[in-house]
Amino acid sequence: MIHMTAPLEQEAVHGLERVIVGWDIGGANIKAARLGPDGIRVLLRPFAIWQQRDRLPAVLADMAAQLGPTQCVAVTMTAELSDIFRTKREGVAFVLDAVRRTYPQPEVRLRVFGVDGQFHPPETAYNNPLLVAAANWLATAQIVARRVPTCLLVDVGSTTTDTVPIAGGRVVAQGRNDPERLVRGELLYTGALRTPICAVVHRVPLWGHWCPVAAELFATTQDVHLLLGTLTPDQCTAPTADGRPATPVFAAERLARVVCADAEMLAKDDILAIARHVADVQVHQIAEAILQVISGSGVQGPLVAAGVGAFLVHAAAERLGVECQSLAAALGEAASQAAPAAALALLLAEQHDV
Repeated sequence: MIHMTAPLEQEAVHGLERVIVGWDIGGANIKAARLGPDGIRVLLRPFAIWQQRDRLPAVLADMAAQLGPTQCVAVTMTAELSDIFRTKREGVAFVLDAVRRTYPQPEVRLRVFGVDGQFHPPETAYNNPLLVAAANWLATAQIVARRVPTCLLVDVGSTTTDTVPIAGGRVVAQGRNDPERLVRGELLYTGALRTPICAVVHRVPLWGHWCPVAAELFATTQDVHLLLGTLTPDQCTAPTADGRPATPVFAAERLARVVCADAEMLAKDDILAIARHVADVQVHQIAEAILQVISGSGVQGPLVAAGVGAFLVHAAAERLGVECQSLAAALGEAASQAAPAAALALLLAEQHDV
């Protein structure tokens, strides 16, 4: 059995006088966590930066207004990977410019989290963008490492899965940037919401045969998990492939399209079989990534599941015969869904120079 101490928000706010806001600014979602004497409050907003990048400052300002005044701001980002930017350097600078416009007050201290596990002033981030690009996974892992000294943090978000080995209270991941992490299985491009079905499987069961799927964005994993009941409509925050609502009825219609059919051509059981197969393959892929990280790091487990797709981690753990506990047991359900933002706020609270 994994042991975690008292909920992080209770522990972190003890004696806390400042208000700290942590930001995790992604290419598809923006997450923010406000840490203050009254605990942790989380905001999550879908935001497709490749479609509306010029609105980023306004979106950040609106979320900041909802969070209220703060004296300290911590930032991490993955939005710099978006192909709206020609380089990560350009993306990092764009995001930082937007954050600085959100907090122009000279009394607000801004720090950017790096892949070295340290906070840096904005000037350092501008000059060394790869130091701060895609460091969000490390913030979560550092918090987890203090509660579960030896484990594998597996965070399944809307788009990707992070598997981070932790041993002796230290993060022992071998990769630091995205390509390094992809090669080692520490980053897997599969998520609970946004992943196209054709990126998970090449064929699905249909009428006693294996049917190839169309290489089109007809449906996403959100539809699979919504139809199977492992996600609720409230959790389905990603845009749907056809723009129609995230409901089981429309999810079934979208899934029928992946075999170039529709809901009148296929029986309900046909569509459910497709959904079950996609979910099974996705769990298998996550389990394979976990095994690759175990092989490379020597850390056997247990698993700590995080993110909107934590249920996939539990399924993978059952398949592998490994213990698993949800990060929500420590951070609370809301903070677990925005774990990097909450972790940033908690980490910055420990700094004495902000």
